[in-house]
Parts: sequence; structure tokens; C-alpha cells
Amino acid sequence: MKCKNCGATLDEGALFCRRCGTSVPKVPEPEPKQKAKKTVFSGIWDRVSGWFGRVGKWFSGTYAMIRNRLAGLKTAKPAQKRRFLLLAGTFAALLVILIVVIACAVSCKKPVKYETPEKLTEAVIETLEKGDGEALYSMAGLSHKVLGEHTELFGAGDTPETVMQGYYERLAGDLYAELTAEYGEGYRLEGQTETTVVTDTTIFEANRALNLEAEKYAEITGPLYVGDAFVKNLRIVAVELDGAWKLLAVYLY
Repeated sequence: MKCKNCGATLDEGALFCRRCGTSVPKVPEPEPKQKAKKTVFSGIWDRVSGWFGRVGKWFSGTYAMIRNRLAGLKTAKPAQKRRFLLLAGTFAALLVILIVVIACAVSCKKPVKYETPEKLTEAVIETLEKGDGEALYSMAGLSHKVLGEHTELFGAGDTPETVMQGYYERLAGDLYAELTAEYGEGYRLEGQTETTVVTDTTIFEANRALNLEAEKYAEITGPLYVGDAFVKNLRIVAVELDGAWKLLAVYLY
């Protein structure tokens, strides 16, 4: 650094020039940059951009590896070519299997529509054979709405949905436990049921007061057997709603 008055070389940190005595002005230190305040959105953006960055690196690395392998196939030995093609085929097959499994999982979550009371009855008996109360509850239509008008039936923390799900799970689970204890695993419920479709009956009038928009009901009755042994009488009340039959109630007596 030079003196502005006489041009002499100044010592580092000097306040005056040793030759002419001229004062040396202080050079102001740069102010530290303030870090930008992070918000919730900036944190989310950092995580998302970081994830996309890692995914991009993985794809670019995979692409480069495949490209190098393909380029190396031109000079590779036949055994190396076969090994690479075998690995590539295995990877493709696993990818196809994964896609099929995901598609099946998504499609299985779709609710099943029962177009007739008889098909609904078959499904009910099948779930009773398996003790699958959750599947039985998935067939229910308006039962929780009916209970919704009678909140005095619920305990603390209960809702119409939880009450009905618990009802169907106990119904299927108790019957399953009873029959497997007596007949062992793999029993088969059999029996001839009768279906009567009714409209504008007492049950319809009662549910009309609860604002249930259904005008057709089916009552299914019949005995259930395991082989030649009588088990219980079955009674199902179903309701047609939007072109599909839903379970309203199941009785085993």
C-alpha cells in the first residue's frame, strides 16, 4: 500500500506515513452478510429439491452405467454379453412384476358392487366362513346412518361407524371361532336361502323418517349347515342404493 502524499510504501496496519507524516485513512471492513431467514416453505422446498436432486443423480448414474455397458458389449466376450442380457432381463421382469402388484393392490381397494341380493348373500356367507368382519363391514350401506339417529346407544368416544364395524367383526369372528372349534379349519357353510324383495313396508317407512333414500329392500332367510349338521338360521336385510345392494343387518339365531 502506497502513501497518497509522497508515494512511500506503508507498513501494514500503519496509521501515519513514516516519511511525510500523512495520516493513513482506515479501510472500512465489509459488513457480514445476513443469512436469509428460513421459513416453513423454504424448508419444504429444500427437502423436495434435495430429493429430486438425489433421484436425478440416481437416474443419471444408472443411465451412464447402462450406456457404458452397452458400449462395452461391442468388444465384450460372448459370456459377458449373455451375463449382461440375463441381468437386464431379470431387472425388466422384476419391474413388470412390481407394476402388476401395485395395479392389483389399487384395484383390490375398489369397493365391490353387488347387483342382486343373492350375490350379496353369497359374499356374506363367504366372509362368515373366513371370519372376516372387516370385509363384512365393507358391504354395509346405511346401518351407521340408522344408528346415527340414536346416539344414546354409543359409549364415550364411539361413533356410528365404529359401533357398526365392531358389530360385524364380532358377528363374523364369534361364528368363525365357534365353527372352527367344532369342525376344524376348512369348514364350508351350506344351505338354501330364500330371498323376498319388499317395497314400502314397515321397515321402509321407519327408515324414510331417517332420510334414507332407498325404496327397495330384500329379506333373505335360510338355515346354515356344515355338511349335514345344522349350525344357525341366517337372516339378512339388504337395501338397494344407487343400483347396488348393500347390507343393512345380519342376524344369526
